[in-house]
Amino acid sequence: MTRNFVEFFRTAKSGQASSLVLYYAGREQCLPGHDFGPAVRGHYLLHFILDGRGVFHVNGHVYPLQKNQAFIIKPGEKTYYLADQKDPWSYLWFAFDGRDVPNILQDCGLLGELPYTSYTQDKQLLAAFNSVIQQLEHKEENDYMLMGDLFHIFGHLSRTYHASCHNSANVYLQHALNFIHNNYRRDIKVQDIADYAQVERSYLYRLFMEEFQISPKEYLIRQRLQCAMDLLAHSDLNTTEIADAAGFSDASAFCRHFRRHTGFTPRHYRTIDGKKTLSFISPSLPAGCDPTALDEHGRPK
Repeated sequence: MTRNFVEFFRTAKSGQASSLVLYYAGREQCLPGHDFGPAVRGHYLLHFILDGRGVFHVNGHVYPLQKNQAFIIKPGEKTYYLADQKDPWSYLWFAFDGRDVPNILQDCGLLGELPYTSYTQDKQLLAAFNSVIQQLEHKEENDYMLMGDLFHIFGHLSRTYHASCHNSANVYLQHALNFIHNNYRRDIKVQDIADYAQVERSYLYRLFMEEFQISPKEYLIRQRLQCAMDLLAHSDLNTTEIADAAGFSDASAFCRHFRRHTGFTPRHYRTIDGKKTLSFISPSLPAGCDPTALDEHGRPK
């Protein structure tokens, strides 16, 4: 294996006052164990790993990285990176700056706790990479084309990042829902749900508000009420027994929540002719309480 390194600088540079300015770009097939740094830069430098593996050191942290990941170096950071001995990485990079860069990188998921993100190597993205490097290599720079290529690259990162966030959010939300539906009869709290889903309580709140427009606590209450209404309609349990079976702390709390949500007391609701069990939960989600799970006396089996 031989090292293949090229780097090209712009012949004309705009100042930092520009919204986005490209300084230089390059690509390299690294040799096993090839390293760079420690170094500090006065601009942003974004690497796209095209193949292989390596390790990135920054701010006292070590990040093993591989193909289809991109890592960012910010101005003033002391960094060091090293190609893998067995599967050395190849990558390309862009050096840039500008007043809009922090917002752009934030939208690409590159200004959070982790200095890297993932991407996919589709034909349009690779074409944008090649277009930037070729323009610099042949001194055929066109500001509109360069900015168009750069914004296409950042647009790809942004789209990939937001899709990943959405998928992750769905996974966390499903974990939370599974825990609620399997444990709402027990004395569980919102913190228990967040711990099970492995997310912060504030993030769990945001997920539920975005998906259901109610808090996790309210969702849990409605799940318990759904079960209680089923028991009121299909069993002979008294109010205290239903409160306990549905997961409420006591009959008083059950009656208070029931009246707030339905306008009836549990006893009054039971006397309504032709009553229907109201649905508090989205019909696409698991049902609150299965009446078939009751014994011949209407008590949970």
